[in-house]
Amino acid sequence: MGKEFSIIPRDVPRVETKYRRITTPLPHPDSVAALHTLRQFEPQSMRGQPPIVWDRAEDIFVYDKYGNQWIDWSSGVLVTNAGHGAPEIRQAILEQVQSGLLHNYVFPSEERAALVEALASVAPPPLNKVFLLTTGSEATECAIKLSRSYGLKTGGCRKIGIIGFQRGFHGRTLGAQQAGGMAAQKSWIVNEDPAILNAPFPDGYWQTDTRFETFLGTIHQRGLAPEDIAGVLMESYQGVGPDFAPVEYVQQLAAWCRQHGIVLAFDEVQAGFGRTGKFWAFEHYGVIPDLI
Repeated sequence: MGKEFSIIPRDVPRVETKYRRITTPLPHPDSVAALHTLRQFEPQSMRGQPPIVWDRAEDIFVYDKYGNQWIDWSSGVLVTNAGHGAPEIRQAILEQVQSGLLHNYVFPSEERAALVEALASVAPPPLNKVFLLTTGSEATECAIKLSRSYGLKTGGCRKIGIIGFQRGFHGRTLGAQQAGGMAAQKSWIVNEDPAILNAPFPDGYWQTDTRFETFLGTIHQRGLAPEDIAGVLMESYQGVGPDFAPVEYVQQLAAWCRQHGIVLAFDEVQAGFGRTGKFWAFEHYGVIPDLI
C-alpha cells in the first residue's frame, strides 16, 4: 500500500472553511482498497488521478465518505456543465427509469423526438438535423465521414483531405486520433492517413504566429490545394489549455471553407452547453459551422 499510495499523516493541519473541509488523511485508509482495485483492473492510461475517492456531489461540491468536502474546480470533464446533481436532471432520470423504457434506438419514441427537437432548437439555423451518438469519438468519426462523403460528391476522389489542429483532441478512435494533434498518441497507428493533417493552432503561446496564412502554409507544405480538402475539424477552444483562436482567424477560416466547398466542423464536446458563457463556444467567433 505504501509503495503506490502515500497517505498524508494524521497531523496535517485541518482545513475548515465556508466551502471546504478536509479532516482525514489523504487518501483515507479505508479508500485505498478501491484505489488498488482500479489500479488492478484499469489500464495504465487511467493512472495519475488524485487519490480521492468521490462518493457524491452537489452543485459545485464534491464529497467523500469520510467527511471531506472540496470545491470542484475541474467542472468534471465534458458533462457537468449543469452542476452536480441538478434536481431537474435527477428527476428526469428517475422518471425514465420508472417508465420501464431504458433504451430504444431502432424504433421511434416520443423521448427521442423531444430530445432531437430540443437540440435543434438551441442550434443556429440552418443546423436543424440531429444525429444521436454515444461518445465524442463517435461524433468525430461521423464528422469525418460526412465531410469526406460531401467532398467525394462535390469534388471527386481527390477531395478527401481532413485538417485538424496541433494539440487538439477529438477522441481515441482511429480517425479521431489522427485528426487530433497529439503526436505521441498516434504512434500506435503506424500507417497514418496521408490525407489527414494538422495545422498549428493559433493560440498565441505555443504558436506565436496567429495569422491565417500559417494554416494555408500547412496545406501548401503538404503539396495540397483547397480542391483536395474535404473538411476542417476544430475544437471551439482547445481543452488542453484552454486555448482560444483569434476571432479574425476563425472568421477567415470559415470564409475560406465556404469559398472552397469545405465542411467546417466544430468539436463542442467539451466547449458547448454554456461552458464559456455562450451556449455554443463557436458563437464567440461570430461564425456558424456546417457541423457541431
